[in-house]
Amino acid sequence: MALPDDLRMRLADESDLAALRGLRESVGWSAHDWAMRAVLDPSDARCFVATEPGGRIIGVGSGISYGALGFVGNMVVADDHRRRGVGAAILEEIIQFLDNERDCTRLELFATGDGRPLYARYGFVLTGPSAMATLPRRAPLAPDGSLELGEEGNVDAVSSYDAPRFGGDRRRLLAMMAADQERPLIVARRDGDIAGYAWLRPDGPRIGPFLADTPAVASTLLAEAFARLPEADELTLNLPSSNTPGSRWLTELGVTSTPWDGRMARGSEVERRDDTIYGNLVGALG
Repeated sequence: MALPDDLRMRLADESDLAALRGLRESVGWSAHDWAMRAVLDPSDARCFVATEPGGRIIGVGSGISYGALGFVGNMVVADDHRRRGVGAAILEEIIQFLDNERDCTRLELFATGDGRPLYARYGFVLTGPSAMATLPRRAPLAPDGSLELGEEGNVDAVSSYDAPRFGGDRRRLLAMMAADQERPLIVARRDGDIAGYAWLRPDGPRIGPFLADTPAVASTLLAEAFARLPEADELTLNLPSSNTPGSRWLTELGVTSTPWDGRMARGSEVERRDDTIYGNLVGALG
């Protein structure tokens, strides 16, 4: 679908960050500059903006590829330009990039209720829901004392652990996390082998991405997260509904989870291990 004649589309750059932040905040979404910069990197991502004749940015959307798996995100159109086909035009550019330039066979996204009809027109269907759960600091976690915890600098090792579980190669993002001293990447090892990791984020505070081979590993990483984030009274997790061990673990902790059915996808499923996923990064990045 073409944009209306009075609008233009182009690739975003770092000079647009303030405008992109404003669009996200206009719909109640957090605006993390690090996450926006991740989709400005042309090595594996594109961020498209629609502009008025005066240059004002009135729409945005991004795509990022992790090999066969791609994510669509940051889809926002300003109130005064909605229902003009702006979102559809941006989405088509993202799909073209992910499908044809990056050869992604699976596209995923996290949709709002208002956005679902648009994505459905382009072949996206609802997939397994997530379970949102908030763990209080007082949760009866039982850390596994046999695990070794430490901040990780070996990105290759973490990437090798992450890829078959997440379903795609997040090496560039993991390198960014490992280099961020304010948001340490904590890795749990058993007998030298990685058994899970979590990215601690004081912007919230939050935790994610968060992967663990067992609930015991998840408990150990969460206990470490609370120890390193003393201001955090609680941490929120987003488990795939197919993480049966994780769902059972939450029940045993006395934590109630709330299903959320905003996950949508198109294309064939990639190999992954949902039973190890305890938290996402952000919606736009997976």
